[in-house]
Amino acid sequence: MEITEVETFVVDADWRNWFFVQVHTDAGISGVGEALSGEGLTAALEATADAHKHYLIGEDPLNRKAINRRLTRDPFAWRAGKLINAVANAFDIALLDIAGKHYGEPVWKLLGGKIHDEIPVYANGWHIGERTPENYAHHAEKAVEEQEYPALKCDPFAHYEYSLDNDQIEEVADLLEAVREAVGWDVGIALDCHGRFSRRGAIEVANALEEYDIMFLEEPVELEDRQVMAEITRRVNMPVATGERIYNNETMADLIRTQACDVIQPDVTNYGSIQKLQHAAAMAKSRYMTFAPHNPNAGVSTAAALHLCAGIENLEVLEHMSRDVPWGDEIVKHDFEVENGTLAVPDEPGLGVEFDAEAARDHPGEPKDSHSLFDAEGALKRP
Repeated sequence: MEITEVETFVVDADWRNWFFVQVHTDAGISGVGEALSGEGLTAALEATADAHKHYLIGEDPLNRKAINRRLTRDPFAWRAGKLINAVANAFDIALLDIAGKHYGEPVWKLLGGKIHDEIPVYANGWHIGERTPENYAHHAEKAVEEQEYPALKCDPFAHYEYSLDNDQIEEVADLLEAVREAVGWDVGIALDCHGRFSRRGAIEVANALEEYDIMFLEEPVELEDRQVMAEITRRVNMPVATGERIYNNETMADLIRTQACDVIQPDVTNYGSIQKLQHAAAMAKSRYMTFAPHNPNAGVSTAAALHLCAGIENLEVLEHMSRDVPWGDEIVKHDFEVENGTLAVPDEPGLGVEFDAEAARDHPGEPKDSHSLFDAEGALKRP
């Protein structure tokens, strides 16, 4: 069996684009992969994939390790950079999909088996519209009662950076209090800071919001100085999570070695390969840390995450987008449904999803107005 063709797809997903690859073989088996996109950079992913697909053409798709090594090592000047690792990860997922279909087995079996039949999830993207206590409470209740999510993550910090004054902290506290009143105290609440705070500001925010029983504090500061992150982790009374912007095990090893967080969050689609994500989880386990993959992506990423998480002993929870564009299920057809706070691990051959290339072409991505996750004032964009 040989790889004969590689296709790329940039798909409109409202405030961002999705990026998919499809790898075809002479045996008539195709596999689909996904790379973390957003922020207007899908054109760069597409160009990178096109420039590197020659590493796949003519190769045996079942020899993933050799292909991945060439993708991440042969481009010497840009070796294992973020774009290359994201594209290599997308190709790796697609090759796993091919291998599973070839052998008639789900991907989790190719990864060594599973110890979880269901994967616990939390909701991202559940809050829509105005940043008010009433609106937060309304959408939190819908996510928990109608969609059966056991936990919610949000960024309630508007455009505030570095530190918050008393009025700003009270404003955020009002949002969290409204959510707690709406969903009760058995539902987890995670706070995503998007690396916006100073060391002191992060500690002050954590101390002020501790009473709301925070599931984890995500990216309180930027990751460049792991010692600062480690100090914050030691000084706050809630778990600290980080790692979505790490894309290699060298940096992740430093994060783990310095005990800079309690929970690591590598993204399933920008880390180079699924095997490297397994290595990251194993490193974290050796230091008694847990694994909660970053996954604000489309259905291919979620499928890959479910197969990966199925075999992770120190699994904490998986991120899952609680809402999607209406055509999302047309492009990536799947049976994923949150039930009792979990997603079932697929048992179909390969990833267990069906990619519709024509549907993807019917919704082409276009350049977005801004290449940022944040609006002009610095607040997280909201539909």
